[in-house]
Amino acid sequence: MSDDTPFWDNNVFDSWQIPFGSWIDEMVSWSVANLGGILDAIEWPFSFLFRNFVNGPEHHPWWEIADMPWIAVCLVFLVVGTLMRNLVVGISVAVALAACGMLGAAIWHETVLTLGLIIVAVLICAVIGVPLGVLCGRVDGVWNAIRPALDAMQVVHAFVYMIPFIFFWGIGQEPAAMVTMIFALPPLIRLTNLGIRQVPADVVEAARAYGASEWRVLWDVQIPLARSAIMTGLNQTLLLSISMVGMAAIMGAGGLGLLVFRAVVNVDVPLAASSGLALFIVAVVLDRISQRDSEDAGNLFGRIRRAWKHRRDPEVLLAGAGAGKVVVEAVDGGTEAPVGTSERAAVLIVLAGTVVALVSLFLPWGRDSGLISGYGREQDLSLPGQAFGGLAAEGGTFFGVAVLAMSLLLVGATLTTLTRPGRVARWFGADGALMAAVGLLVAAVAYLWLDPASGRASYQDGAGVWAALAGGMVAVSGASLWIRRAPYSPVRALPVGISFARIGVAVGIVGLLAAAGLSSWSIDRRASSVITPELAAEIERLEQEGRDDPTKAAINAATIGSLVAAAQRQDPAKANGFEEAGPGLGYLALGLGVAGLVLTLPAAGLFAGDERWRWRWSVAVSALGAGTTLVAAGWIASLVRVSDPGFVSGPGAFLCLLGGLFLFISSRRVLREFRRTRVYGGDVDTAVDIKVLAKMPVDKLAGRTEGSR
Repeated sequence: MSDDTPFWDNNVFDSWQIPFGSWIDEMVSWSVANLGGILDAIEWPFSFLFRNFVNGPEHHPWWEIADMPWIAVCLVFLVVGTLMRNLVVGISVAVALAACGMLGAAIWHETVLTLGLIIVAVLICAVIGVPLGVLCGRVDGVWNAIRPALDAMQVVHAFVYMIPFIFFWGIGQEPAAMVTMIFALPPLIRLTNLGIRQVPADVVEAARAYGASEWRVLWDVQIPLARSAIMTGLNQTLLLSISMVGMAAIMGAGGLGLLVFRAVVNVDVPLAASSGLALFIVAVVLDRISQRDSEDAGNLFGRIRRAWKHRRDPEVLLAGAGAGKVVVEAVDGGTEAPVGTSERAAVLIVLAGTVVALVSLFLPWGRDSGLISGYGREQDLSLPGQAFGGLAAEGGTFFGVAVLAMSLLLVGATLTTLTRPGRVARWFGADGALMAAVGLLVAAVAYLWLDPASGRASYQDGAGVWAALAGGMVAVSGASLWIRRAPYSPVRALPVGISFARIGVAVGIVGLLAAAGLSSWSIDRRASSVITPELAAEIERLEQEGRDDPTKAAINAATIGSLVAAAQRQDPAKANGFEEAGPGLGYLALGLGVAGLVLTLPAAGLFAGDERWRWRWSVAVSALGAGTTLVAAGWIASLVRVSDPGFVSGPGAFLCLLGGLFLFISSRRVLREFRRTRVYGGDVDTAVDIKVLAKMPVDKLAGRTEGSR
């Protein structure tokens, strides 16, 4: 950070700027250059439908909607409306479409383009959404993995995720239909999932009892009984697709949205009225065809308003959607189990390691040069005779800050457990302590793991980082003992069987961390790094020419500036997470990810073990995820804190950060079920070994403990 910029000045953010745009630019450029086949495969269904059924270059007027005679379009919708609903609806939608044609030939052309765009988007939504919703309804692990993505698809504004579609596929009907599908797909998946789950369990069990296979149960029982919910989901998807017509016009898809946009820009009242009426008619036609018979009541505007209002919770649009929801009430009375002798000993071990880690921050972490700051700031390559502590920019920097943060969390966890066990935030317990202890240890290991920057052979590690390492090891040992002694029990029984979804997620995370290691962790656009011997020779030639002929000095100086700028833009110096020229943190992150995958196997129930052991393994997985996150966050934040202009962290560190976060949250479902066991009746002697208490039969615990809630 610049020394002459006050911390309260708004311009200070220029000195702490996270290079997110640079990360995305690197990833987009690499994807376009290396993943062209995958991008084309994603685009193919959209381009195929538009080319063959909407308005392709080779015109087939009898089945391309843009070239059909208007009367053929109206007849098609007459037949579809009659088959989907009834004859009255079929006739009404045909007449309504004919009314659009009466507004003018230009209006009619854009109307059929709008119909084609919406139909393509909804068709692909149905092909993807219904099977995925059925899978979510039958497999809890898939639903838990898909639900956060569905939230993001509708919480994030379309303008945000419109940008990558433009980067990868340009502008036109295909990317516009993709963006429309992303926004309109979640209600279909949610309602299909809800419909499958709301099928009465006794009906499903009866079908199985009569010998029906799982495929027959799904096809002949669950899907027919969930038809109402699925059709409601299709209707909501269609309504949300209509609401994206304006966004599609901005992306170059044409249609009525383009006419409305043009009318607003030019303040063209006649065009606005005509195109607005045509868009309203299209919405009415598609809504009437797709809605259920029981939904005839209510006007279109009210239905669109409800669809938009409940785009994140479309379940409320179904009658009786609240039926079948499980409500868990807290059990009144009782107190959390007291701290036993063996647990208190483990807590004190953690506290001792934490004190050592805190003391280490005031000891030297590095001497004679900056370990991390030397990458980003050339003047820190040689600082002879100077020593730097754990929080200094030239010393531990944000790895030291991570040690401080994890130590404070451990102090809070140990003190609150000793004084008020289980009566504060749940992360101030045995599970949170293990995560913080592992994070502390990994932060110290990551600092020692870092490869020195080139030209800095004088750097020496200080005693502080080794003290932090020792404190972290003691804290991890104590937290591991603590989590074995702590009296925790599940609120609800964990699902029986192997969670293959968790194992699949862990495998994907390891792949992501491998890709992170292969990606660049640093991007250096400084002139001293991008000037190659060939470029240096050319610069020397131009400078000499300027000295020999002063009339060319100004022109040659501008040429030199252009050459250096082009090199900085087109050929910056990069180092991935595995190269010696880089920090080398890719190996550490990948190792943590592989360890997380190994521990995920017992946590997912692959090996024999009771619920408490699955909980312990799950805590260990989340702890490794926290450590992986700190590896990337420490590198990124340290360079943000102090770097020369032109040197930034690369997208590999960002991918590592994502991988660590995904590994950290992969065990959340198990962790949230466990709480400190509550004690009822008489007081429990704190000298009793909690392991004995946990193994006592339930009937002997009556009146003393809750057992497992």
